[in-house]
Amino acid sequence: MEENSYEIRVAVPSDAAGIIKCMQNVMSEKIYLVSEIYLYTERGQKDILRNPDDLTLVTVFNGEIVGTMNIQRGFYKKNRHTANLGIAIVSEHRGKGIGKRMIENGIKWCRENGIIKLNLEVFSSNENAISLYKKLGFTLEGQRKGQFLVENSYVDDILMTIYPMEHKE
Repeated sequence: MEENSYEIRVAVPSDAAGIIKCMQNVMSEKIYLVSEIYLYTERGQKDILRNPDDLTLVTVFNGEIVGTMNIQRGFYKKNRHTANLGIAIVSEHRGKGIGKRMIENGIKWCRENGIIKLNLEVFSSNENAISLYKKLGFTLEGQRKGQFLVENSYVDDILMTIYPMEHKE
């Protein structure tokens, strides 16, 4: 599986079912995401994809969505300059550079859309993701000790931030 065989693109409403399947696949691992059941219906997911304030990217491999990233802008006037990033990649497609490419595209989109601060949360046990986020320029902003119980161990919620306007490639 070459990196070039992955197509990363902006999601469209017809991707809703594939995004749900991808998210549920990652959630079923029970070690990377807070929820273990994807709560959006296909209709709800389509509504998310129609929101021009947010960005959803998908990674497609052999016609199947194997990765998705969402950047959701702050809803209120007081936090519209911020956004939150979430990403999920099906296990057998991790380590191929697609997460890095999606996040780089997301940071560029933030710059183009006036996002001053991009935030994310990650389990302290997800060392590979934390390493990638640091390489991309995210810094530690906070830590909530023992916030989650993952596989019978308490893990911290790591809060990371990047300021896209200050971070040019």
